Amino acid sequence: MIHLQEHDIISGVNAQIEKFEKLSLVSWDKPVDGCPWGYYASFRIGAEWIDENEALVVTTKRGMENIDFLSMFMTCFSSNLEIDSFSEIYSIHAEQPPIEAPALRGVISPLIVLHFIGVVNRIKALKRGYVHRSENLKKVKGKINILKNERTNISLKRYDRIYCNYDEYSVDIPENRLIKKALLFSQRMVQRMGEQHHSYNSVRQMLAKSLSMFENVSNDVDIKSIRQIKGHKLFKEYAEAIRLAKLVLSHFDYSINKVSESDNKIVPFVLDMSLLYEHYVYGLLYEAYKNRIVYQYKGKTGYPDFLYSSNGFKAILDTKYIPKYEMGNIDTYVIRQLSGYGRDLLILKRLGFVDIAEDSPSPSVPCVIIYPEESTDEGNPFKGKRLSELCTHHIRRISQFYKISIPIPIIQ
Repeated sequence: MIHLQEHDIISGVNAQIEKFEKLSLVSWDKPVDGCPWGYYASFRIGAEWIDENEALVVTTKRGMENIDFLSMFMTCFSSNLEIDSFSEIYSIHAEQPPIEAPALRGVISPLIVLHFIGVVNRIKALKRGYVHRSENLKKVKGKINILKNERTNISLKRYDRIYCNYDEYSVDIPENRLIKKALLFSQRMVQRMGEQHHSYNSVRQMLAKSLSMFENVSNDVDIKSIRQIKGHKLFKEYAEAIRLAKLVLSHFDYSINKVSESDNKIVPFVLDMSLLYEHYVYGLLYEAYKNRIVYQYKGKTGYPDFLYSSNGFKAILDTKYIPKYEMGNIDTYVIRQLSGYGRDLLILKRLGFVDIAEDSPSPSVPCVIIYPEESTDEGNPFKGKRLSELCTHHIRRISQFYKISIPIPIIQ
């Protein structure tokens, strides 16, 4: 097994073997002058198979080993992003054999469970459908099951009962049963997470709300029929909830006892840390500023991460998962990128400069770079503050450029 941390290089004479080309966790690169060419880990963590016998495991960079992923995932779901957006953060290869990676055991299980709970929490009302029932009743309902009624009632002289087959319009349909069963698995997982996580109580409340909504749904699901249960394109939340419910159940091998096992093996997965940080920051921004924040608006020059617009302040914000920005200078390409956004007419008009034209002087729009640091501070640093108040760390010799550090939550 090869074990790396973010930005490490695969060392040794075999580092250029073609088998590394298909991997998602490393890429052929020469990061900076003075570094050799090689296969480097980038901003992704996870575990994947190199071949049938050898695996690659990439963990978080040095100094960020205690990231509270649970809190980050929860914050992502506090925003109004589309469900599909969070799915882009990670990929899971559930069909492949598990990989021995104890350092990542606390990442993948909360990731799947929190994604599932977050999606289910967005379901406004339960789907209903016709469910076939067979019961021994006091009066006829539907059709009489003649053979069953003869054996159950007539032969035993129970003339006050009639065995019937009927269809009932109910919430107790296979899709809802599958989701509820996965919720119960998730409940066991959440209980194991412990109160050391910042968002533990929020997760419990979300889970309790979801289980309450499925109160009249059975969790009796035939494992063999799970693959046949599918979502519908018109019900986006349901389709995603069903997909994730299957993933939750298969991750714990369809046994609720597996949830409590301390197995160091994990399903192969890849998690994009830069995209996770971007979604995390958006969750914080949205909580503080609501609709004053626009995510990934399409301009002529690209998609800035965030646009901020209020009556007294407008800004272009971009997240960079680069902790070195605390001490070092901002990379030139980043300044050029944001400067281009500041002259993009589509972006400027979205910010409120409606009368601007191609031959008009460009307004001076503040550009803000948001970068991470590890901190024990809890809470939302944006909440209760105007964004302009936080733009105090000016980038030297660059007009209207600022940087703000937003801590990554860590487990105490």
